[in-house]
Amino acid sequence: MRRLTWVALLGALASAGIARSETYWIEWNGSDWPENMDPPWIRNWGNWQGQYQGGAYRTLENGILTYDSLYDPGVFDSYEMHRPGAVDPGPGEVFLAQWKLWTEQAVGWYDPGLGFQSDQAWGVGLAFDDTSVFSVYEQSVIAYIEPGQFHEFALWSSDMRSYQLDVDGAPVAEGSMSQGISTSWFFWGDCVQGAASLHHWDFARFAVLVAPQSGDVNCDGTLDFADINPFVQALSDPSGYQDMYPMCWPSNGDVNEDGTVDFGDINPFVAALLGQ
Repeated sequence: MRRLTWVALLGALASAGIARSETYWIEWNGSDWPENMDPPWIRNWGNWQGQYQGGAYRTLENGILTYDSLYDPGVFDSYEMHRPGAVDPGPGEVFLAQWKLWTEQAVGWYDPGLGFQSDQAWGVGLAFDDTSVFSVYEQSVIAYIEPGQFHEFALWSSDMRSYQLDVDGAPVAEGSMSQGISTSWFFWGDCVQGAASLHHWDFARFAVLVAPQSGDVNCDGTLDFADINPFVQALSDPSGYQDMYPMCWPSNGDVNEDGTVDFGDINPFVAALLGQ
């Protein structure tokens, strides 16, 4: 059957309209200073030596938050939030942290940083320089990155004991979480005392999502006729689909597992939908 005929058939079969995926996010998206968001992020800043009570030099331009602490290695300036009961995934769910960061220059120990602690105090702490990602708890470099540009990072876990780290859409490392004292805690920014850096943040966000499932393109946890309209939109209007379902796993539409969501996924999608 021709591709356009399949698309028409999928549209005719649809028994439900497009519904926005409802998933809990904790995020900073570049639209305002983090402390002005709703809910607000708490700014934790100062100087570990007590000589200077200000934080890093910061600018927010075109949605990019820039930190510059090169003038004073003792400065720290980061954001944190406590959201009890919002971190640990349940059955059929995964925890996901996503952020976009460019470390332009780093002097001394790794800086900036990002991390979290689960509802049960299991967590991850990561620090960055311009060429690598360092696991604070594991005390090792876990990934190397190309300098001089932004990178998109994603860290996810289904059990809050182990994790996978992706960089620019590709898996680069697996690791184990460590148990701490704080619970339901998120942090990111210029976190390291005694280090200095110039770095830029595009976004930082955390969520509990429905676990990836092939064909479940509306991310409600099942593959059924309610996925038809979203699947058609993913084929015909990918950017519109991402706007409508920003918290879905894009790979769910790659039913034939060739690395892309395209017309080659139509026959496998229909077969999976009909249980063939």
